This record gives sequence, structure tokens and C-alpha cells, in this order.
Amino acid sequence: MEQSIFETLLYSFIILAVSVTGMILYRKEIMFLLRGKKCQGRIVNWMSAVVGGKRYYYPMIEFTPEGFERQLFRAEDRCEGEPMFEPGTEVVVKYLPSDLEYRKVIYPKR
Repeated sequence: MEQSIFETLLYSFIILAVSVTGMILYRKEIMFLLRGKKCQGRIVNWMSAVVGGKRYYYPMIEFTPEGFERQLFRAEDRCEGEPMFEPGTEVVVKYLPSDLEYRKVIYPKR
């Protein structure tokens, strides 16, 4: 009987420790899922860069989050060869209001 209680407490502690560690490591992602907001944005231009001998294009995205000034940033998404969308293409930007650097661009379906 004692062995069973000890094992139950041990497993409970391990599960709790793993859960807390996961929540600490992924707190930004969890907050992004729970509190992220969406707004309209658009591709204003493309930047190109040569990486490893290949030319990649990165979209420059402009959006205005609620309660903030207009934001302009280079998305981490990239395409090879030529830009996938024309400048002026509407996109959706999901962002974290407490950290505008934490954002995701949702592109239109092709």
C-alpha cells in the first residue's frame, strides 16, 4: 500500500513539474493563442537577399494595430525565385498587444 501511494505522489510530481516547465518555456505561444489579435495589413514591398547562393524575397508588411501607430516590418517568411504576391496584396496580421514584435502573417490563398 505504501509503495502505491509513493508511486502516485511521484508520478503526480513529475507530471506537475513537466507541465509547469512547458508553460514557462511556451508562455509567449500560449499568450499568443489566448490573447492574440488580428488586423488587416498589406504587403508594401519586397526585400531580396542572397543566402547560400540563392536569391530569396522577404515581404515588407505594413499594419496598424488597434491603439498603436502604423507598423512596418520585414516578415521572416520568404520565397525563392520571385515574389509570390504583388505589392498591395492584403494580408491578416495576428499580433500580441503586449509585444508587437511577436506577430504572424496570414497570407491569402493562391
